[in-house]
Amino acid sequence: MILVDKVTNITTIKNEKMGFAIKHDGHLVLHQVIHGAIPQRAELSAEEAELFTMELEGGHILPCSKWHITVIESGGDQTEELVSVSLSIQCGQDQLLAKVIFLHHLEDQSIRYLIQLGANWDEWGPKEVYLHMPFLANLRLDEEQPNHYYFPSNPQAKRDGSSIMQMHVEFTMPLGIFHPNQQHGFSLEFPNLNEHWFIWVQNRNMELKQMTSLVELQHHRLLLRPDPVPADVMEIKFSAIERGWVEFFNSWRQNARKPISFKEYERPELKWYKDTFLQHFTYIFSKEVYDFEKNQIDVERLLQQGEAFGGYDSLLLWHQYPRLGVDGRNQWEFFGEFPGGMPGLKNTVEQFHQRGVKVFLPFKPWDIGFDESVKQSTLSIVEIVRETNIDGVFLDTMDSVPDSFRDAVHDIKPDFVFCSEGRPKKKHQIEIITGSWNQFKNKESMPETDIFRYVMTEHFSPIISRWHVGIRKDLLIKRAIFNGTGILIWQDVFGSWLPYNKLQQEAIKKWKHIWREHKANYQGSSPIPLYPMLQSGLYCNAFPSDDGKSVIYSVFNDTSEEIHGDLLKCANSEITAVVELWDNLPVQVVQLDGYDLLRGTVKSKQLSIIKVSL
Repeated sequence: MILVDKVTNITTIKNEKMGFAIKHDGHLVLHQVIHGAIPQRAELSAEEAELFTMELEGGHILPCSKWHITVIESGGDQTEELVSVSLSIQCGQDQLLAKVIFLHHLEDQSIRYLIQLGANWDEWGPKEVYLHMPFLANLRLDEEQPNHYYFPSNPQAKRDGSSIMQMHVEFTMPLGIFHPNQQHGFSLEFPNLNEHWFIWVQNRNMELKQMTSLVELQHHRLLLRPDPVPADVMEIKFSAIERGWVEFFNSWRQNARKPISFKEYERPELKWYKDTFLQHFTYIFSKEVYDFEKNQIDVERLLQQGEAFGGYDSLLLWHQYPRLGVDGRNQWEFFGEFPGGMPGLKNTVEQFHQRGVKVFLPFKPWDIGFDESVKQSTLSIVEIVRETNIDGVFLDTMDSVPDSFRDAVHDIKPDFVFCSEGRPKKKHQIEIITGSWNQFKNKESMPETDIFRYVMTEHFSPIISRWHVGIRKDLLIKRAIFNGTGILIWQDVFGSWLPYNKLQQEAIKKWKHIWREHKANYQGSSPIPLYPMLQSGLYCNAFPSDDGKSVIYSVFNDTSEEIHGDLLKCANSEITAVVELWDNLPVQVVQLDGYDLLRGTVKSKQLSIIKVSL
């Protein structure tokens, strides 16, 4: 809906959930930002009303409110409504031209704020211009209390200010500007302006996606180099949020997944991969598995040891490196030097298969000779698969795989999977690589989440940090539980023996049992990271089942004291049962102000796994 008041010179563009009102009495300012669930303030301050400022070389500041309006247009059709304001300003011999556009998409009820910029320079032009949008940081949704923000690269901070959420280049989050109640607010997405265009535009949206703090939002300066013909320089998609972080994240994830094809993940032949939990990095010359007297792999010894962890579902047989490179032998020749040769490798794979364990072998792109083509590498891996009947390949140091390589293997073994060491980054690789390591090196690994796990829920991704020892291994286990994922057991790191102790083994075994018993939650399509908590120092990830019958809350206490009392507000009502799965601690459900609250205890630096049945 577009409303034009010619007496007050105020034009409003809005829908049932949100809207913008601009005042245009010769100059342009923001008059109101409307949210259907937030009481509307009578008037914005001057700082809040400033839609943009431009800064020219020499420190000339040109606020939007000082530009002259040349044209105002409005209109619409069955899909969109638009209000457009053309502006100009003179600065010495230079003339800047701008257009501010509010575009209402009727289907999704979003309103896009766009800025176009052009310039007629003097004889010394062109010049650099810096764009700033003061209203983003200055807008107050409440008269008394400050806004609550979710920043695109730091939606929730750890104690040191760094982001709990580990981000991904393909999945950049919106900016959230919320009322202090943290329920009502706006989601601000910054679309990629170049994604659907064949010409280059000055895409400054990407810079706003990197924001981590209010200070950055207050002081952002986006470099532009305007041409005589006005072009898009900024676009922000505003959406109203009424149910807090859960709606904010779910809505964004739904949009983030739309461009992704899940054809590979949906193949029935690959279902086994998603159902695996515990993988072992099997360095074959380790005492875990190698019989030095018989010069052969002792399958039974390894699997018996694995029972202490709950049993291995798959393993990565590693044998070339670190010997690889000491002479002229390449990775393919080392396959023939597996204990017992290729027949020994095939027999080892068969023994693991007889016990229900899947087997991976590594591919090392850094060992490709200068005279070895992709085709030759493909033929070599196809031959290995044909001879050994392995179940997958580990793409060492890689985050991508050539289509020809993958397709050739699938032609002979359709249930074959590819696991990369690095997270796949590009869209196509995300679509075709169905598993990767969630590998980290930082010591303070809790509380941490990985955005990739919560967007690509179908992607198999075990937790691994190879050099962690002692208490650091405890953090690794907690990180897996906190994020509802499997673990990769790696104890012999090329000769460095870094074992899990008995208590850690028991914890992993216990976690595997819980994960298997509650796969419907941990494999659900809508997990929520950073679920809002009611006490400082508590962090939570939520795992609802797709049938709507239960939710698991993984709660971590990052303080030095035990925390009692109110923990969180449940997203659902009509709770029929609640149980704590890790330590069997008592949990209560209390109704307060129309919400179901969970009350309980979370030990210092420990996790509590709370399952709510509906």
